[in-house]
Amino acid sequence: MSKTFFYISLITSLICTKSAYSQSLPDSLFGAWKLIQISGGLGGNDHSKPNHNAIIFSSDCKFKAYLKNTLKSSSNFNLWKSTSIYSSTDSVYNIQIDDKFTFWGSFTVYNNILYIRDEMHDGFTHVYRRIYSREKIDQLLKKETY
Repeated sequence: MSKTFFYISLITSLICTKSAYSQSLPDSLFGAWKLIQISGGLGGNDHSKPNHNAIIFSSDCKFKAYLKNTLKSSSNFNLWKSTSIYSSTDSVYNIQIDDKFTFWGSFTVYNNILYIRDEMHDGFTHVYRRIYSREKIDQLLKKETY
């Protein structure tokens, strides 16, 4: 009886964790993020020469990318919902940046970690840690114009 209860609890826990992980809301994206890892591609290796090391998504759909405190890209972004190529049942939010900054894919936020995955096989996964909340970013960017 206790083994059965254990397995039922374990399966329920895994299902709930997967649902929380795959169903990020758009509001969870807003804020500033520090790049901590890029991996993927054909070899599945980590990449050490990114074209940015911090990004900002503001609630008014503005995007900024920085490399060593220098602004590298400033643009609008769009979000839409679709089915992920990694699962026929999970829907995900996708990001599209409007300028030449080559950055798009589905995102998930879990425990203040942002995962952005290319929606293609052998694509890349960008992993970020939250450094500022949505409220802080909106406050800082309020005076800026585009």
